[in-house]
Amino acid sequence: MKTIDVDGIKVRIQIWDTAGQERYQTITKQYYRRAQGIFLVYDITSERSYQHIMKWASDVDEYAPDGVQKILIGNKADEELKRQVGKHQGMKLAEEYGMDFFETSACTNYNIKESFTRLTELVLLAHKKELDGLRIASNDELNLAELEEDGCKADGTSNSKSCWC
Repeated sequence: MKTIDVDGIKVRIQIWDTAGQERYQTITKQYYRRAQGIFLVYDITSERSYQHIMKWASDVDEYAPDGVQKILIGNKADEELKRQVGKHQGMKLAEEYGMDFFETSACTNYNIKESFTRLTELVLLAHKKELDGLRIASNDELNLAELEEDGCKADGTSNSKSCWC
C-alpha cells in the first residue's frame, strides 16, 4: 500500500508484484480481475524479457476488466551498456498496444514516481464519470440536508416548506 499525491489529491494505491514468473501465472490471472491499472515491465538488458511482454499483454486483454489502464515499462535504464532492447522498440510496442511508455531504474529511482503517478492519473481519468456521479450524489444529499434545515425555524415551527425535522 502506498499513498501518492496526484494534483493535490492524496490517493491510496495497492501494488502487487508477480515478478512475471511462470510459476505465478495461475494466481496472476486472479489479480487481473480486480485490477484498475497494470504495469507490464521488461528488462532492457534482456531481449527475452521484452519478447514475453506480448504474452503478458494478451493475458491482460483476456483476464483484466475492460478499460483497465496499462503502462509499458522498460526497467534497468541505469544499465545502458548492457542494453539489448532499444528505447524506440519499447515506445513502438507501447504505441501498438495503446499504452504510455516509461524507461525506469528501480536501482536509481529514475522515473519510478512519475510512472506510478501517471498510472494513477489514468485510472482516475478512466473512473472520472463514476467519481463525478458520486460527487453529484453527495452534493444532492448535502442539498437535501440543507433543505431539511432550511425548512424549520430555530423555534421548531415550519415556514412555507415542509418540515422533515
